[in-house]
Amino acid sequence: MHREMPQVVILAGGLGTRLGDITKETPKSLVNVYGKPILTHILDWAQHQGCNKALILTGHLSDKFTQYSFSNMSLTFHEETEPLGTGGALWNAVDHLEDEFILLWGDDFHPIEYLPLVRHHRTSRAPITMTVTETSQHFNLEHQDGKVIAYDKEIIRSNFNGYEAGTSMVDKVVVQKYGKDGKWSWEETVYPILSGEIRAHLDDTPFWDMGTPERLASLENFFKTR
Repeated sequence: MHREMPQVVILAGGLGTRLGDITKETPKSLVNVYGKPILTHILDWAQHQGCNKALILTGHLSDKFTQYSFSNMSLTFHEETEPLGTGGALWNAVDHLEDEFILLWGDDFHPIEYLPLVRHHRTSRAPITMTVTETSQHFNLEHQDGKVIAYDKEIIRSNFNGYEAGTSMVDKVVVQKYGKDGKWSWEETVYPILSGEIRAHLDDTPFWDMGTPERLASLENFFKTR
């Protein structure tokens, strides 16, 4: 099993409020970018990296996913019936998680090579291995000696020297240990608790978060010129 690429888990339940009318009737991860849903771009990349199964966690407008298909991978959809946040969504789907998985955000396109991340995670035996970029305009964490030692999504601190780039490898036991019912944030709950135990996987590959109309246009432009 350990020679195989892990399961991909995609958080696709967000409301997409900053996109306004664009997400009124379309879930954020099904918004079209350069002719196809952002989710298809994400799955295309994961499949290109050797992954063959994905668990997609849906929430907002989840009925829209019934018409979605992607023939190159085995897909499982799991719905949250009320908004649970990123942590609640993972806990809600805990029975569908494999022992280790690559965690992705359904509105981020992050074309990194997965194999170095997977190897880093398996050799370090860390509970989470987080891709960290040092070239972002903003920083939200401090890493030192290969570990993430502080994380704060809200307050930027002067000692911060990296940014979570959106692709992590996670052991299921983390979800089992810290999971709880109700709405909660994965990154705001688990990252601070595990500071000093999370491995930092440094990779400055650019990533695109299409959370606002401007960022969506930027990603569209990237695909056009690629």
